[in-house]
Amino acid sequence: MTEVDVLLPLVRGAVDARLEHVLARLRAQWPAPSTAADELFDAAATALTGGKRMRAVLGAVGLALLNEDHAGSVDQVSRERHDSSGTADRVAVLAGPTAARLGAALELYQASALVHDDVIDAADTRRGQPSAHRRYASRHRQAGWRGSADGYGVSAAILLGDLLMAASATEMGAAAATAERGAARAARDAFDAMTTEVAVGQFLDVHHEVLPLPDPTDHPVAAGTAMREAALEVVRHKSARYSVMYPLVVGALLAGVDPRSELLEALKVFGEEIGIAFQLRDDVLGVFGDPALTGKPAGDDLREGKRTVLLALTWQRCNDAGRALLTRVLTQGAAASAADVAATADIIRDCGALAAHEEEIAAHTATGLGALDAVPSALSDAPRETLTALAHLLTARRS
Repeated sequence: MTEVDVLLPLVRGAVDARLEHVLARLRAQWPAPSTAADELFDAAATALTGGKRMRAVLGAVGLALLNEDHAGSVDQVSRERHDSSGTADRVAVLAGPTAARLGAALELYQASALVHDDVIDAADTRRGQPSAHRRYASRHRQAGWRGSADGYGVSAAILLGDLLMAASATEMGAAAATAERGAARAARDAFDAMTTEVAVGQFLDVHHEVLPLPDPTDHPVAAGTAMREAALEVVRHKSARYSVMYPLVVGALLAGVDPRSELLEALKVFGEEIGIAFQLRDDVLGVFGDPALTGKPAGDDLREGKRTVLLALTWQRCNDAGRALLTRVLTQGAAASAADVAATADIIRDCGALAAHEEEIAAHTATGLGALDAVPSALSDAPRETLTALAHLLTARRS
């Protein structure tokens, strides 16, 4: 059993317990809650169910970066002590109250972003269950309420996302309150930068998806290159940094890592590159993933018209007939036939785009790991090994 095998359930357990506390506190703020308010809190609990808690894990790892190897390893879970210098052992930090609060803040924000993202994408499912706006719309229809069921579903989901975002900010404040003032300020600034960047990245995604596809007369390699650069811009700002870099950096800053240090710069490069590889892997799963593992239908990204790096590589490599099919599927959206979606997946594979995409994932992963190698004295063995294992876990996953 590796350290990561023990680390994941250790952190997840602490964060899940904290999230239960947060939800209980929210309910308690309404001394005589209405049925409608209960439904909102129930929906919040559902939105927080089923995630892998990887952002929380990365936050905890960042928080424990300054703990030396001799202070204890994660597989010694039963040890809850301090060494003679007063340095908390890694287990106590990784599963401690500050890590739990930071992890809860990150997971609440993630849940908020997913609820809003599903509204934007008009997604039917999330983790194998109806998305929040679909669930609210169904409740409206079953009850026979007035007005538009779909409109109610969208409005309710937006407000659910807002509630989760507000709770996220409160939890980040609770996590920062345990740190020294300078560290707390740096960590909170990074957290706020994350929420701002995701909003901008999400808008870039929405904007790029409404732009026309390249003209058939455009040179496919040049057009595909422009599409790839635009897709990477969205990946970087919408998902890569907030999936890996920001959780790790916020945790490290909260622990007291100098914002101007070579260690923090290395963590930023590592986090961004592994985050990009993580999202590129997600784009593969959005076309070729097993629905039983991903919780959404295969080819869903094609029906949603997502302008991914995988699509750009395909545009460069396939023939005119392939580009015509891509255009048809992406413009038809949900109305695209299952046969056309399946044929598009075949083109992506057969033209070599999937293989080229795998090479991109490998290149970003190597660059991220190389950033850690560039600061050999700044990281001790245990956190270095943990980060390396997490990088491989994030970039080679199947769900």
